[in-house]
Amino acid sequence: MKETNQPAPAGASRESATSAPQPASPQHDSMQWSRRDLLLTSLPAMAALRLGRRAFRLPVPQAGKTAPPPSSSGFAMRGMMVDAARQPESIPYYRRCIEFCAEWGMNVLLFRLTDDQGSMLRFASHPELLTHPNALTPQQARELAQYAAQHGVDLVPEVESFGHTHYITGAEKWKHLSDRDPAQRGDFGGVIPVLPETLTLMRDLYREVAAIFPSRYLHGGCDEVNWGGSAASRKALQTRSRAQIWGDYLNYLDDTARQLGKELIVWGDYVVHKEPQILPLLHKDIIVMDWNYWDDDQGRIQQAAEAVLKNGSRLIGGPGLIWCRWGPRANDAQLRNIDAFADVYRKLNHPNCLGVVVTNWIPSRYLADSLWDGFAYGAVAIEHGSEAARRDAFAQFVKRHYGAEWNESWAEVFETLYAVTPNRRPCAPRGSWPLLPVPWRDRGSVQNVLQKTPAPSLPFTRLLAALAACEASVQEHYADFRSFALSVRYLQQLYWREEMLRAAAAKAQPERAAVLGTIAEHDAILLAALIADWNHARPANDPGAVQPLYGLRPEDQLLATFRQAAAYSQHLAAHPEELA
Repeated sequence: MKETNQPAPAGASRESATSAPQPASPQHDSMQWSRRDLLLTSLPAMAALRLGRRAFRLPVPQAGKTAPPPSSSGFAMRGMMVDAARQPESIPYYRRCIEFCAEWGMNVLLFRLTDDQGSMLRFASHPELLTHPNALTPQQARELAQYAAQHGVDLVPEVESFGHTHYITGAEKWKHLSDRDPAQRGDFGGVIPVLPETLTLMRDLYREVAAIFPSRYLHGGCDEVNWGGSAASRKALQTRSRAQIWGDYLNYLDDTARQLGKELIVWGDYVVHKEPQILPLLHKDIIVMDWNYWDDDQGRIQQAAEAVLKNGSRLIGGPGLIWCRWGPRANDAQLRNIDAFADVYRKLNHPNCLGVVVTNWIPSRYLADSLWDGFAYGAVAIEHGSEAARRDAFAQFVKRHYGAEWNESWAEVFETLYAVTPNRRPCAPRGSWPLLPVPWRDRGSVQNVLQKTPAPSLPFTRLLAALAACEASVQEHYADFRSFALSVRYLQQLYWREEMLRAAAAKAQPERAAVLGTIAEHDAILLAALIADWNHARPANDPGAVQPLYGLRPEDQLLATFRQAAAYSQHLAAHPEELA
């Protein structure tokens, strides 16, 4: 990766990474604000890690022990994914992703061009489609693919072709292609697979994408589909089964891709798991990407993989990093999912097993430059197996990415963070702890906080102190370290502001106004840092930074939601009588 984030100059202040300017704020009870800002403030009694067990212990290797072992995967495809269609990011950021892949032995970057929120590519053939304001032009996309090729990375385009197609049906011209069945899950949709108009439109989109991206592969999506509600589909279902219609449609997409010199990839949720009777109806050259983000059971992952291989189809594994179980970070449970895929697929030893690509969803959930450690872990696991990844991945990352020596402080940072990162409802398994708060931002969410049982304290103070101890050793990609620290700072403040809200509600005037004023001041500081971080890697004028996007929840849009939270805390500080 080219050096785009320079280390802080010798002797320069690094206050922006582990602290920020501290506003003058009133004292209340025992809460004393230090000059290290809210990063080093804490919820009371947040001194110890309150977990029943530690999920893993990270070793502290001796100097010179962080070099990766020789590759042993033998995979044709080793990679990661960017969800450009959900939230556009800058071209320099996408180049960084390409460079990171090359540096960490990954040769594939799956690039999602379309989804319900819009198209990340300006289709010359169909400009009427819902398109992001900051979408790539065909020439920009072509140059990005060329840049990837120069780095030995295959930029594989993905065009949603069945489900996740509101970018089509949300356009006035194509709204009649919507096939949503009200009897099925309401937040998914699909296009009508039996209409000639749908087939012609998809052929147009495939033709344009194939001309831009030199990759031999074209990912057609086809996951999370709600279809069958239209009159045309209901009529077709009178003479053909759902599996037959699925098979015919995917085979048409495959024929189209092959005519353009491409090999079609489709997601495996329906064709392997939900409606496995589809799989034997598919052309054998269709590649199935089996995505599963929750399992760490190697037996279940292997069973699904073997079903695809037994069918004579080719296979790609798709574990996850960030998905709907997580907010800005994932915890160690997600690493075990990556481990399971890496180990199972490495053992398959089958020519039709092409490799593993780590998926990562909805960029507005997280800070763009805060997740490189997770991608590095995935790269090591895919190339060398879970044992090597658990032992060496984070030490390698610290050495290679930050230019720092691995030590006890760095080990504490990664061990603690991956142990206590909160789960998100509703995708977390029953009984998961801790749970991610959604920032209170209106009267209703304030009442929810005041009525619920307070969350147990989490060790963010200790974690942030460990980050502060590591900061001086960062020699490269300092802006990435700042983003990494800011993600921890954000998590801390979510819990802190809930406790402060309860403290304010328990007080009478004027103490209540003072506490609310403190919350508002700290929210303003954090919001400014989040905006600066967004603008570093994402378009400053993008709608996703300021307003809700189609199909996304408040917790899917970290910055836009925290804008609302900061505005409301400012409002309450000015009107403390509204807090009842």
